[in-house]
Amino acid sequence: MTTDRSLREEPQLTIRPKPSAFFLRRRFLRSFGPALALAVSGLIVLLLTGTVVVPFQQTLLLRGKMGSKSDLFEDAKVQEILMRHHIRVHVTRAGSRDTATHDLSQYDFVFMSGEPAAGLVRRSRANQWTGSARQPFTSPIVLATYRRYADTLVSKEIASKPPGKDPLYYTLDTEKFIQTMRQDQTWNSLGVRAFGAENGNRVLAQTSNICDSNSGATYLILLAFLENSRRVPVVGPPPADAPAGPPNLSRVKELANRIKPLVAAQGFPSSDLSESYANLAEGDKPIVVIYEHQYLAMQLRAKAQSGQHDPDRVLLYPKDNILTKPQFLALKPEAERLGELITFDPDLQHRAMELGFGVATPAGSTKSARLYDFLREQGLPTPEIADNDSTTPLPDNLVLEEMIKTVGDCP
Repeated sequence: MTTDRSLREEPQLTIRPKPSAFFLRRRFLRSFGPALALAVSGLIVLLLTGTVVVPFQQTLLLRGKMGSKSDLFEDAKVQEILMRHHIRVHVTRAGSRDTATHDLSQYDFVFMSGEPAAGLVRRSRANQWTGSARQPFTSPIVLATYRRYADTLVSKEIASKPPGKDPLYYTLDTEKFIQTMRQDQTWNSLGVRAFGAENGNRVLAQTSNICDSNSGATYLILLAFLENSRRVPVVGPPPADAPAGPPNLSRVKELANRIKPLVAAQGFPSSDLSESYANLAEGDKPIVVIYEHQYLAMQLRAKAQSGQHDPDRVLLYPKDNILTKPQFLALKPEAERLGELITFDPDLQHRAMELGFGVATPAGSTKSARLYDFLREQGLPTPEIADNDSTTPLPDNLVLEEMIKTVGDCP
């Protein structure tokens, strides 16, 4: 008799547990667990400090157009601070007047170096939204030069310097300086050889393009004020019995033509004089018109890198001071937040002073007090001679525009 084996033996099935994920296995955790825990904790710290923006936190991209004030937004530390507030700024660099006279529809804000250019923007956008004007910083125009050229001017009583050895800040007698330029004096004729240099070029100040830049236009205002017997140029009265017509700018044009040779003598203007001043040989452009913050930022960098300031580069502060007031204008509502931050955020204010800007907040403070205290903390001399309440008054925009077009042959 046969027996069916299938009836006598049951199949044996072994059910094994599902293997753990590789990152939960004991060997993996023993080898990589500590490093993984450290990485996770580091990521949490970065997220909490705002250094890393989480994927669901939208970053606001703002496009701005400006001239020298782009130094602020191009700074890596400023960019880092703004990213903590989830803001990224893309800058198009152009002179303030160039910015004001061209289409701004693709920009969210502008940062003008002075009030005249800001006024042009407001008028060009009379029927469009523009936010409130903010003046977070101040930075006067200065004439940057080198010690041997400054001492040459001192020897001819065109400039003066405070007591002490090797000061960084001199005072320029602007009227005597203009007279020297009108006489076609050269540096050799002034005696620069006695201070170790040889330079047969004319004595003059190099400016950025007057047609484009606020610093060039501000220097032009200073020349016009002194040429006009220390009076602000104004629109002339209409001719007697003449019918109503356009403003009488004949006197303004005549004044502009008198000072035009002082500007034209420099030849083709450079686009960024602060860069050439920092990097080129001193004989190329012995005196350049720049902003105070550009010079102070250069000295602060030198102090941080070498432990001492640059003793050869010095400033000439015009006795007839012009305090420029940079203006931030939001062209779209979303840019208002950026204006608030650069005006009031403590971290941005501190970084602005590290870049040489005079910070005008909190209310009641002056740019000199805060900035100069900061310079002293960094071990740098302070330009107290620039703390001058007398300022050259500005002409109205109609007069300034006429002078710019006449002197610079601008469109």
